[in-house]
Amino acid sequence: MRCNLASSVSARQMKGAHVVIIRPVTDSDYTLLLSVRTRLRRFEHWSSERAAELGLTGSQHQLLLAIRGHRDPAGPTIGHVADYLLIRHNTAVELIDRTQRLGLLRRDRDPDDHRIIRLRLTATGMRKLEALASAHIEELAELTRTIEAMVDDLASR
Repeated sequence: MRCNLASSVSARQMKGAHVVIIRPVTDSDYTLLLSVRTRLRRFEHWSSERAAELGLTGSQHQLLLAIRGHRDPAGPTIGHVADYLLIRHNTAVELIDRTQRLGLLRRDRDPDDHRIIRLRLTATGMRKLEALASAHIEELAELTRTIEAMVDDLASR
């Protein structure tokens, strides 16, 4: 999506269409953008609070999710989770170390290439993630409805 500071791209393009309508950014656009950003931050705060109730940081919860959500059954590498979490490799290693000390994950050597380390959840890590998942799915469904309503409002302008 191309957008400069003096223009706004229509909601039609945000939904995947290829039609671009450029118009000036209005005061109500800024209000809508603030509403979206605020709602996303509230979700992040809510998520961190749920993780804390189980003795996890928000980053540890996201790490567990990155490991469980990775599609390769062998498990993700440290590089994969660094990419998922948008952090540097060395930061991912520190997070993995802290989370492994809690007994929530383990490192396994790749059976085909022993230079590669794969990450797997322990039973404890899986239980904690499962305890968080259903509430997060419900909250994300509500967040999706809210954001879709905001985008529809933008598209109707």
